[in-house]
Amino acid sequence: MVLRLTGITAGYGAKTVISGVSFTLEPGQILALLGHNGAGKTTTLRSVMGLLPLKEGEIALGGKPINRLGVADRIALGLRLLPEGRGIFPDLSVAENVDVVAARNVTAGAMFDIPDVYRLFPVLGERRTTRAGSLSGGQQQMLALSLAILGTPRCLLLDEPSIGLAPNLVERMFQQVREVCKSHAMTAVLVEQNVAAAMAIADRVIIMNSGEIVFDGDPDEARASNFWHYF
Repeated sequence: MVLRLTGITAGYGAKTVISGVSFTLEPGQILALLGHNGAGKTTTLRSVMGLLPLKEGEIALGGKPINRLGVADRIALGLRLLPEGRGIFPDLSVAENVDVVAARNVTAGAMFDIPDVYRLFPVLGERRTTRAGSLSGGQQQMLALSLAILGTPRCLLLDEPSIGLAPNLVERMFQQVREVCKSHAMTAVLVEQNVAAAMAIADRVIIMNSGEIVFDGDPDEARASNFWHYF
């Protein structure tokens, strides 16, 4: 078991947004966390990352409860979040972005290290000296994804990674996410409005509605069910 949520309830101030959310993920498993805007998907990710305190429930990473840990400690245990809107240093070059994050997150023997960034995304190698903020939207997202997986985290949380990307680039990037997860036994939770693209790489699908889980199964079961009315 990599990540386990047991009846977590969270929100903003007095407002409860998610209630009783539970699931367990194994190494290398990719979960597509789907639902309409406001269903509670991003709140779930933020709660797992420690950006929102829990009102109820427990979160465990690698079998260890992490409720009382701050964000930095959760990162040290192998949890990473790629937030909506990308997570890069726009005024630094591509290489400087990679080097700064690697210095902080990469430990000896990490399976995904600096050379792997440029093997996975050759265009980043070609543009190492380019200021990150001047890259195309797709290239910025490649860089952001690379920064998130440097050091081979146990669990990667991806919040709307396809926003602003061309359809052909979305498919290619998602397949690269799947490749990295399967080859490095990295677990991923993918929050995504592009339902078809997310389901194409997912091993499991959870659909949320009004802050609760209303479907939990594999992609084939999701396709066979009448889940579209939740979007």
